[in-house]
Amino acid sequence: MSELTVVVVAQRDPQALKFTLESLCEQSVEDFEVLIVQCGEAEENLRLIREYCDEYVGFFFEAVEPCSVPAARNYGAGKANAPLLLFITEGDYLAPESVENLLKTEKETDADILSPRLYISGENEPYYDTWMDMLATVPHIDRFDRALLNTLDAEGRVYKKKFFDLYSVRFPDIPAFYNTVFTAECVLKCGATAAGVAGAIFDDKHGTFSDGFTDDAPDGRLLRQVIGIYDDIMETVRALIEEETGSFDGDEYTFQEIVFVCFSVLTDRFYRYFWYLTDEDLQLLLAKYEALTALMTKERQDKIAKTFADLRFPSMYMKREDAAKLPMVSLLADFTDEPASGEFVRSLYTGKFPFFELFLRESCRQYVDEQWQKNENLHFLEDGGFFAAARKTCRALDITVRDPAPLDPRILSELAVVKAPRSFYQYLFASKRKKYSAKTFLKKKGMNMT
Repeated sequence: MSELTVVVVAQRDPQALKFTLESLCEQSVEDFEVLIVQCGEAEENLRLIREYCDEYVGFFFEAVEPCSVPAARNYGAGKANAPLLLFITEGDYLAPESVENLLKTEKETDADILSPRLYISGENEPYYDTWMDMLATVPHIDRFDRALLNTLDAEGRVYKKKFFDLYSVRFPDIPAFYNTVFTAECVLKCGATAAGVAGAIFDDKHGTFSDGFTDDAPDGRLLRQVIGIYDDIMETVRALIEEETGSFDGDEYTFQEIVFVCFSVLTDRFYRYFWYLTDEDLQLLLAKYEALTALMTKERQDKIAKTFADLRFPSMYMKREDAAKLPMVSLLADFTDEPASGEFVRSLYTGKFPFFELFLRESCRQYVDEQWQKNENLHFLEDGGFFAAARKTCRALDITVRDPAPLDPRILSELAVVKAPRSFYQYLFASKRKKYSAKTFLKKKGMNMT
């Protein structure tokens, strides 16, 4: 029997699926099986899947009715034969020695969960997830480890099948954060042991320029879901502390770490979701921040203030209109390649920096998604006299953008905290675009992209 089953959830992208299956064929060991769960009707996918299953020993597939990724994972776990399970989706990539390193670490540690390095990628320059990188070097990860708590929603972990068979844990059928719920239950409620795997590099290829977004746009429901998940985690930790020590005061180091992580997670969501949320949602988020702050010790509050010293939230941005009136950056988009303007706009609204305003020529409007057109910080101006009108209207440091290629999500956030003369910012913006471009990265690797 194979030691590991890789459960691949396939949906409707044969090119992405081929990329994933090829990476599995190139592994340095063969002691694993691949179970492909095809969700719904997708003839091109099914033809490709049958080709791989016919050619490679240990490749199997199950075609199921259209369903969510978590439901497909649960189905795959029920059909898997190996004691270890790795869940990925079409478009993900495993470096050639990933499986070998995962299996080696499991033998050395007998851990219930393995956390490899997570390599975030897309069309932009790849980079390691900082927290997962920290975990990768830890052979025995404490269940309250802050890095672990900061990566509950990360992909690419290996789980023992006993969580499904013995503990009846399942991925919840929700559009996002199903990894968070599943991993938290395994670690906190089932007492799972965890270990890092420095050698295994997991490459997440989907989410190009979207910093992890799927087609399911975040909204108030998703925000409430995140808050509910971390409330449950905090209650679980509180109960564990009471059970293990006989009392709970609220200033215990572990509980304070959980509160700190929850605050950080919501801050991250605030930056990712801002332009998806209503003013009512933002008020809810602000109330949650205040409630979390009240749970913190003075030491933790000081640490929060220092950690987020460069941020204006929450006091200044309680409404979308506030953010639109007080941007940090004004982008004047001078595009001749008008159809590409839509992806450029999308990259801004799915990034991590909501405090910008954008000026576009009226001729670009037809290429911009309607969901962005109504945003308070997006302004369409007549093509004639565009620059004069934009410079007269803009409220912040104006930067002219002539390349409609989507922006890497790190560019504006890094630019906002730079201390430099005003005349230097156009150069800084251009240099950061070059630094984070796919062409630059590939050229450094000895490859050229046309």
